[in-house]
Amino acid sequence: MFGITLLVSAVAQDAAAQRRAIPERLSLSKYALVTRGDHVVPKGKTVSGGVLVLKGNLDVYGDVAGAATAVGGDVIVHEGGRVRGGAVAMMGRVRNEGGSILGVIKDVGPTHNRVAVSFGGRPRTTGASLASAFLWLVVLLLAGTFVLFFAGDHLRRTVEVVSNEMGRSLFTGVLGGLAVVPALIALVIAMAVTIIGIFIIPVGVTAFLIALSGIAVLGFLAVAQVAGIAIAGETGSETKAGAELQYLFSGVLAFLSLWIIAAAFTWFPIVGALLRVLAVSVTFVAVTTGFGAVILSWWRGRRRKNAVAV
Repeated sequence: MFGITLLVSAVAQDAAAQRRAIPERLSLSKYALVTRGDHVVPKGKTVSGGVLVLKGNLDVYGDVAGAATAVGGDVIVHEGGRVRGGAVAMMGRVRNEGGSILGVIKDVGPTHNRVAVSFGGRPRTTGASLASAFLWLVVLLLAGTFVLFFAGDHLRRTVEVVSNEMGRSLFTGVLGGLAVVPALIALVIAMAVTIIGIFIIPVGVTAFLIALSGIAVLGFLAVAQVAGIAIAGETGSETKAGAELQYLFSGVLAFLSLWIIAAAFTWFPIVGALLRVLAVSVTFVAVTTGFGAVILSWWRGRRRKNAVAV
């Protein structure tokens, strides 16, 4: 009888210790698996609910449908692993090593306290960021070459507006950007008036977005060429087209170099984030200014045509 009493007492003490180790607000009902010590969700396995690990690390190689929580350890989501209910580490850290976390990421420790929200994407690596930046550089250089040789007149008129009226172009671009959504809504309403128009709304919206993208790209290339003129100065090209191409390439490279440098510091989150903010800000001003210059160029061209017609 005395042995049984000791056994019951030991079980009660162990249960009380576990309750003390778990914060009061942590409800066990939402977890499909609760365990002590290190635990691994292997690759190819799916846990239908959440997983709670006490005094150990939780390594996720498979799929956790609920929350992944560790008390007194780390939550480590490895490449190919997926957590669909958020990840929490109390007295530890949440480490995403190439996996996917959807939801809140929270870790609390004696030297840190972090709360973030993840949308399920894998963390970008420095190599992937650099590859993306160089890909955009190639795309813009090809687009610039195409525009210069097949829509050179439009580009030159826009370059002239940017060179002479940069402030007005920026102001017009801001107003034009604010008018995009109302214009799209008006277009949809106009097409919805007729039965046939209802069916071609997707086509109309797609065409509108393509036209908008084309205007933005043309404007950006014009601003890039103006920047290239300022950077390159006199060129050694014997032809006007060669000089324009050199200016355009110099400007595009100048803008994209900001993104390439930011991508190179992806491994250093704070510096990388600051550089990305700088790159976004400069690119936004360039695109907005070019957008406004395209609008001004088109409007003035239209007025000249009307004047000639009269």
